[in-house]
Amino acid sequence: MNNSVITNSGSIISQKFLRANSNEIVGVQNRVSSGLRVNTVTDDASTFAVAAGLRGDIKSYTAIAASLQAAKVLGTVAVQAGETISKRLEDIKAKVVQLADESLSSSSRATYNADLNSMVTEVNGYLDQANYFGSNLLGTGSGSGNVLVVANIDASALTMRAQAVSDLGLASIANASAAQASLASLATFKGSLDTGLANLGADLKRLDAQVEFIKQTEETVRIGLGALVDADMAKETAALQALQVRQQLGVQAIGIANQQPQTLLSLLRG
Repeated sequence: MNNSVITNSGSIISQKFLRANSNEIVGVQNRVSSGLRVNTVTDDASTFAVAAGLRGDIKSYTAIAASLQAAKVLGTVAVQAGETISKRLEDIKAKVVQLADESLSSSSRATYNADLNSMVTEVNGYLDQANYFGSNLLGTGSGSGNVLVVANIDASALTMRAQAVSDLGLASIANASAAQASLASLATFKGSLDTGLANLGADLKRLDAQVEFIKQTEETVRIGLGALVDADMAKETAALQALQVRQQLGVQAIGIANQQPQTLLSLLRG
């Protein structure tokens, strides 16, 4: 190799390797600081595109889980109202049986009928109050009707069925015959309510199963995303330490290469 005071080939080569080493250090530092092997499109364009799609799916799963939870609340409100009504029907039935006694005085019958009407109004109020954000799955009043709930990222939906339980209607009871008619009406109402509660329970179970499915699917997608883009921190940390040592050696190599022109100049001075 020819020695020259104009072109220091050793220094140029050392600078080339030092520059490449510095670029590698920057890349490793980015992976260590972000925890990601693929952080930008320049790291790996195809993997970055796939990862972006998976991140979109994860956000969609999160939104679906929120929608399903809201539907569960709606169904739970209806079930709780139905269970409250079911318990109240026991008191109403007892009151009707009392009114079947034809030996009651006029004042007692009037008191019992007033109590019965109050309980019937209470039951119908529960039917109307089984409302959540404008939807009612139990009664026939405002907001009644089926509710479609988005259940997956393909926009498929589950149906929360409206039970349309009609208001309880019992007239004042004047004698045993009227009491028997009221008991028949009460039994019909209770049958409709029990069917509605059974259907709501089935729909809630189906929602619970879908919520669990969405949760497990989202977790699986997150694991897949991590496998694509997450950095191996142990490997990257070791690589960073090795690159830092190489950087130090590169600086020393440049210092040694820069001594050659000084050696030539010393010959001239000699």
